[in-house]
Parts: sequence; structure tokens; C-alpha cells
Amino acid sequence: MKIDPRKTWAAVEKAYEAETRPRPKQLLKEVRDHMKTEVCGDLDGLMATLTAEPQYHMWGTGPENGPKGREAVHSFYSQMIAAGGNLFEFNVERIFADDNGVITEGTLRNAYSGEAILAAGITDVGGEPVDANAKYVGSAHLLTVWPADPDGKLVGEDIFFGSNPFEKLEKLAPEDEPQPVSLETA
Repeated sequence: MKIDPRKTWAAVEKAYEAETRPRPKQLLKEVRDHMKTEVCGDLDGLMATLTAEPQYHMWGTGPENGPKGREAVHSFYSQMIAAGGNLFEFNVERIFADDNGVITEGTLRNAYSGEAILAAGITDVGGEPVDANAKYVGSAHLLTVWPADPDGKLVGEDIFFGSNPFEKLEKLAPEDEPQPVSLETA
């Protein structure tokens, strides 16, 4: 049940290498670079994949939300990286790319602290009380639309959650917790 953040960009890397059309290849590279820099916590590299005023939309987690504008997106990612929320695993199962953008679909696995689980109002997992000091893994089906501008920069992300990641939680063994990834070792 180990979470391996390096899996996040593996399928996009393969699609990039196989793509022969110039514009879709360029956009697959941006998505790959975005995923890699996000997981590695490289905020400058991550922001470099985006347009000047990115727009994020997240669907299926309640009312449509998501950061809008460069400052809000920068703040969103800064907080995510500081909390370790960038150490997820996205197993991409399908990829579609054309001249307008990329679509990725698969299963997102993320580690959550016991404190975060309790703060969400969940008091037991698998019939056991939530341990505030433990880590738990949740998974959700995820479809992400990555629209691009004429220069090949990502306009943002339109993220559709097919399920709630807190619906199927499992306690993580300490050795299965995700470990930080650097760009040098990615």
C-alpha cells in the first residue's frame, strides 16, 4: 500500500515520448513538468508551467471552488507543499491530448494525518478509532482537464473528483508513508 509519488508523472512521460504531433507533445511536456515540480515541491518550476492568471476549478468536493489568479494559485501550492500534501500518487490510466490541452484520468492516492481526518469529522477507520498521530491513505477517482493557452502554458486545472477520498481510508504503516522527492532524484 506504499504511496510512491514518482508514479504521478510516469504515464504522462510515456505519452510524451510516444507523441509525434508537435503541439500535443509540447502540452504533454508542460503537464509532466507541472506534475513533477508539484510532487518535488519546486514552487518556482510549478508556477512556470502556468499562464499569468491561472484558473482552477474543483468539482465533486462540494460547490465549485479552486484558486483563481496567480497570487491565489501560488498561495494554494505554497500551503499544500508546506503541509506535505504534494506527496501524493496519481496513477494515470488514460490520457488524451490535442492542440487545446490534455486530459488525465486515474486514481489519486494521498496520505492524510490523523489530525486532518479527525478535523473532517471522521472518528473511526475500519472500526478502529482514528489515531491523531498516525497517517491514513485515501483514494479517489480523478479526471483532470489541463487547458492551455496559445503559448503552450497551462491555463490551470479543471479537476473532477469521482469519489470522496475520505470514503475509503486505510491506516498507513510508517514505512509506507510517502517520502519527499527531489528534482535531482525524480
